[in-house]
Amino acid sequence: MNRFLHRLERATIFLFFVAVSCVTANGAAPPTSDPDGVSQGLLPGTFPTSVTAANMKVEQGTPAIMDSTGQNLMRETMVAAGPIKWTVSRANEGDISALIGPGNPNDPDYYPPTTFFDNYRPLAGDPAFAKTTIGWRLNQQTGAALATVRNNGVDNGSNYTYNGAPVGVVHGIAYFNQTGASGWGYRMNDGVFANGGNGSTDLQMGIAGFDDGRGEANISVGMSYFPYEQGWKGAWVNSGGSGPGSFASSTPGLAATVTYDSAGVATVQLAGVNSATDGMLFVAPTHDGNRTNIAAGYPTGGGWSVAVREDDGAIFSGDASSLVPTGENQFQFLYVPYTAPRLIGGQVDGATGALIHSANDAFFDVTRSAEGQYALSVYAANGVTKLSENDGTIILSVAGSNGAGLADRKFLSYQYNSVTGNFDIQSREDVAINSGNSENQFGDDLALRDVNFYVAWVSFTNPLAPFLAGDYNNNGKVDAADYVLWRKAGPTATLANDVTPGVVDQTDFATWRANFGASSSIAGAGVSVGQVPEPSSIGLCAFGIAVIVGAIGRKRS
Repeated sequence: MNRFLHRLERATIFLFFVAVSCVTANGAAPPTSDPDGVSQGLLPGTFPTSVTAANMKVEQGTPAIMDSTGQNLMRETMVAAGPIKWTVSRANEGDISALIGPGNPNDPDYYPPTTFFDNYRPLAGDPAFAKTTIGWRLNQQTGAALATVRNNGVDNGSNYTYNGAPVGVVHGIAYFNQTGASGWGYRMNDGVFANGGNGSTDLQMGIAGFDDGRGEANISVGMSYFPYEQGWKGAWVNSGGSGPGSFASSTPGLAATVTYDSAGVATVQLAGVNSATDGMLFVAPTHDGNRTNIAAGYPTGGGWSVAVREDDGAIFSGDASSLVPTGENQFQFLYVPYTAPRLIGGQVDGATGALIHSANDAFFDVTRSAEGQYALSVYAANGVTKLSENDGTIILSVAGSNGAGLADRKFLSYQYNSVTGNFDIQSREDVAINSGNSENQFGDDLALRDVNFYVAWVSFTNPLAPFLAGDYNNNGKVDAADYVLWRKAGPTATLANDVTPGVVDQTDFATWRANFGASSSIAGAGVSVGQVPEPSSIGLCAFGIAVIVGAIGRKRS
């Protein structure tokens, strides 16, 4: 018996090393097709089955007139991204089509032009074809897509005008829309190479505050994608009022969790979740027009109260009359539990900068420097070295009440400070029109004001996860011991962190294999998500595992 155990132990260790080259198979990508025959046979790169993010720099070409000549003259630069790269297949003023997983992430042809380009839209205009379209087109049916403005005000100078005068400093709001997206790419939900459609979503960028109805803006953003397949809870909620809300798309099997009151205020209630202590809800508007909305949700009664407003509403009290009509109050939400592996973030008290709730607060600091201004420092695994915009991005969401039972009407942005190494977060609110305090020619006063908010860091190398899939012994790492536990479990057992609870099958093995080497710790190196082994390697791995498992099985019998 002891001899058998020694053999089993040696076989398990051997399996451990064989498995290192077997992880990260690209198992969730839909079959690709090209019904219009325009992709020239090129295929997308890595399909995102776990969190990935990007920092994009968006620049307005000048000279230009807002909403007129030169408005679509833009340059989009991917400052940094990961673990999977991002690209852009279409861009004009206020609208960008984002893709994940370029076909060749090391080829500059798969990224947007490095020069300013007017109305960039390959396959629909000039150039006739561009490799930037070869990637996975962002889609609401497969996950949550969040965007945060990463400029605390932009001034394009005297060469950017409106009504014959310089526009001045503008502040932005960014989100992803729910319908009407265009831009070529391989759709995430069905694998079809097409010009948007069927759940595709575009990044929308708008001017915050009064802008004479112009709406659109060109401003830098951070973008994050959270695939439902990984286990994230979220939904794209349809507009509604006085009753249960419905989803345009959501985490598969997510129960109806939204109800609207007569004013169009939504309540999000997640089963088994206490909003006061268990996690954060990131919300964003998802409408398709150029009139910029803002959305916020604050924890109350175990759930979250979500309000959607026009960003330039002149009802400064923020009461129910400031809400958008019930036919325009659609929004998106993503739930991030404080127990999420590798989460760096929490809920911030806007009046003091103190953390109300947090995760891994040894790796970040928040300091209130002045009203509506906060300095965020994010640290590497050593707890000392500050991380920069090259290392990750930030997601923000207002989590405060206006004191009248509604979510606050402030909006958030941030900007990396290369001198201090901090991320400078700002909270602003439109408090007056025709004001001498305005920073631009539209006369609105976007004053700095304190607000409670949620913040989370999204690493480009080791991002947060909803749980550590494949960690069947729940020890914070996915290794050979989890394989042994999976193999010994009965077919109706329930494993820890299992994506198919109550059914132990080949899916659980595939999950273990895809996450082998991952760790729940901040310092966990793991295997880079999204690396796809060559077919020959996959075959060799399968052969090796089959031989080992077979041998162990014979010894057991």
